[in-house]
Amino acid sequence: MSRENDKERIRQWGEGKTDEIVLRFATTGQPMDEQFKTFADSLAELAPCVRVKKDGDAPVTLPSLLVGSRVTYQALPHDRELEPFLAMLADAFSDRVSAEVRQRLAQLTLPALVKVYVTSFCPHCPNVVALLLGLAAVSDQVRVTVIDGELFPDAAVKDKVSAAPTVILDDQFRWTGSVDAAELVTLMLDRDPASLGPDALRSMIEDGNAEGVARMMSRRGRIFDAFIDLLAHQRWSVRLGAMVAFESLVEADAELAEGIVQPLTALFEKVDDMVKGDLLHVLGESGSRAALPFLEGVAAGDHDEEVQEAAREAVEKLQEDA
Repeated sequence: MSRENDKERIRQWGEGKTDEIVLRFATTGQPMDEQFKTFADSLAELAPCVRVKKDGDAPVTLPSLLVGSRVTYQALPHDRELEPFLAMLADAFSDRVSAEVRQRLAQLTLPALVKVYVTSFCPHCPNVVALLLGLAAVSDQVRVTVIDGELFPDAAVKDKVSAAPTVILDDQFRWTGSVDAAELVTLMLDRDPASLGPDALRSMIEDGNAEGVARMMSRRGRIFDAFIDLLAHQRWSVRLGAMVAFESLVEADAELAEGIVQPLTALFEKVDDMVKGDLLHVLGESGSRAALPFLEGVAAGDHDEEVQEAAREAVEKLQEDA
């Protein structure tokens, strides 16, 4: 952190604060990792109330600063962006949200994953970031990720972002420029659960609400496409959570659970052997005898021995249940 004005603002912000504030940072093996670590360490040096902790388990793909469980900064907050960042660290946003918006946020039952792209020279970005951080401070369902499009241009290209600020909700709805809090919360409340993306479903599962995901699918009478993505996720912990949710679905709606066979068999050859084994396990748990021909083919086919063994176990499970 080399900007003298920023340093002085942080020193003043930290004065008199006695409660410990934990700031986590996560690295991903990218060239920017060291800059994020340096920023975090410098912040703690200037404001002794801050304790820096490395997070090796955060499910991020870019270097990140993590504030609690709801806010992720894939940006280095300098100049205009420093004020909302420090306010979030000090939990100073909860009283800035209007009573009307606060009341509506209390009705939110689905996770709302919000990304906001900023740039260092954007005059409007800090106000939009502050608005979003206020929503996250009030509701444990709102998760905000602040991304610097200059630092991570590939992420901006992937999300088709060409201006700042750009706000994206659940990778589906977007605003460029100013954002109205009431309008944003209304959309959060009116979303169809079937349209949720994998990250939103994963957030529910990681919060211990695997049964909630199963109930949503049962009520809609369909297995969500995003849920299939979780069952085939590269991260083992994500697949495990999705399998727990599927077991809840089997108990809640066995007929619907049998519908997992077609999407998983279609996906099978596109994933690696570790994921294949878990998909076979799910097929065995599905209770659908329609999966037997596929499973028997895998067990007798040209696959890794562990994959074949998983297929045999799935066949036995289905036969036992029958």
